Amino acid sequence: MFSILIVDDNRSMADALVDILVLKGFETFVASSGAEALQILHEHPIDVLLTDVIMAEMDGVELYRQTREAYPQLITVLMTAYAADELIQQGMAEGIKTVLTKPVDIDFLVLLLSTYKRRKSAGNS
Repeated sequence: MFSILIVDDNRSMADALVDILVLKGFETFVASSGAEALQILHEHPIDVLLTDVIMAEMDGVELYRQTREAYPQLITVLMTAYAADELIQQGMAEGIKTVLTKPVDIDFLVLLLSTYKRRKSAGNS
């Protein structure tokens, strides 16, 4: 199964993404903080970490920093309403490949996740 962890302190945003992605056939988990996300990552195999950048206590870039060594195969995608944010620049300099602006283009997100899923399937066959 291909699983996605959505991390956003705006629970209604996270729940909306979960509803859409479940309808598209993805297994999803949701966290409202970086600490909660780390706990879910410890308990479940996750393929994609889809995280908001600006969150209380731990921002999305810091969450990426805390996961990249323990979960090297984890793909991290940042979501932000602030495309030119300094945190985004730091994340990209440290290895983040994809940044989505909010509101998220759902069709593009589904295409992106489907591509990651196909790549994973091709690598395992």
